[in-house]
Amino acid sequence: MRAPSFLFVMTCLCWGCFCQYLDLAKAEYSYLPGENANFEYQRQHVLFNVPFKVSEKAYFFVGLDYSAIQFKFHEDQDSYDKEEVENFTSLDLAFSYIYELKNDWYLGMKLAPSFTSNLEMKLESGDFLLSGLVVFVKDKMDTEVVKKPHRIIAGMYYTTTSRFPAPFPFFSYYRKFHERWSYTVGAPSSNLKYYLGEKNRFQLYAEGDGFNAHIQNGVLVNDALFADRIRMFLILAGLRYEYSISKHFEAYLNLTRTVFSDVQLRDGKDNVFVPNIDNAMLYRVGVRCKI
Repeated sequence: MRAPSFLFVMTCLCWGCFCQYLDLAKAEYSYLPGENANFEYQRQHVLFNVPFKVSEKAYFFVGLDYSAIQFKFHEDQDSYDKEEVENFTSLDLAFSYIYELKNDWYLGMKLAPSFTSNLEMKLESGDFLLSGLVVFVKDKMDTEVVKKPHRIIAGMYYTTTSRFPAPFPFFSYYRKFHERWSYTVGAPSSNLKYYLGEKNRFQLYAEGDGFNAHIQNGVLVNDALFADRIRMFLILAGLRYEYSISKHFEAYLNLTRTVFSDVQLRDGKDNVFVPNIDNAMLYRVGVRCKI
């Protein structure tokens, strides 16, 4: 199995397809200060993936993904215990399998049990979530064979973290059309990248971000409505800078704004309280280890 192609298939499996890169290890910090929102959001995120070679055409990966998440609500007009919804922990255990097919096609599969909760008590059934992914990748990245390297990605993704748990399709197309330029069009992310040199890259991009967590014991809102989950989904657009520390280590900085936001306290699938967000900034800095 060709290493670059194999790595990109693993890319689509790392965070349930919500990641553009293969990370063997990663440490990241995100911050939304909340000047134009009714809450402040912070996230400390670390992960690692361990590969096991099954055969010449197949690899198996075991990954662990941990996040500590903090909310600080600024909303004063609604009455509820904000301390119950300010600190959350998320832990994913991912099992991934990649197999090389014919004619530059690759098959990837992932199963990821996880829990996301405020952990006021011991783990309970509402804390656990499950996601899965099947992806096909057409890889034409050999610059000695094709003049304009490109990739096609198509698949189905399922997660119990979504508001309406059901499989949904995704598609992405990448092309490097110039020595210094490439683009990716699709969902859940798109970008236009400029290669300043071997160590420096810039990109304009848009992507989705968020989480879904269980609130143990729940909270009572306005002495009438009960919420036992918090859900956040953001669509971000902005600038990313990448710096290659070495062949396998890279640092990056993201400066983004929310172009769409959906933050909810929920009772099952029903909204209880929706904090307001208006064009808020989100900053992200990190370092990652890649093959």
